Amino acid sequence: MTTHQNSWHSVSKVEKDAVRCCVSNYYFSNTPILVSDTFHVTTFRGRSSEKVKDVFLRIDNTLRSSVRKLFKKGIRENPHQYKK
Repeated sequence: MTTHQNSWHSVSKVEKDAVRCCVSNYYFSNTPILVSDTFHVTTFRGRSSEKVKDVFLRIDNTLRSSVRKLFKKGIRENPHQYKK
C-alpha cells in the first residue's frame, strides 16, 4: 500500500473481547511517490460515531506535527532503521 498525504485507509472495528495482534512492515524510499508529497506524521482519526475521540486525535496530530517541525530530523538517530 502506498502512503502519502492523500492516501486514506482504515481497519475494521474490533467487535470481539479478545487480543488483537498486528504486524506492520513499512518500506521507505528516498524518492516520494507523488512529486507534491512532503514529510508528514501519521494522522489517526476517530470513526464518524466517535466525535470526541476524533477531536483528541486531531489535537494529538497537531502536537506531534509541531514537535516534528521543531526537530526536522527527529529526536532519535535513524528511528526507522532496524539494528541487530
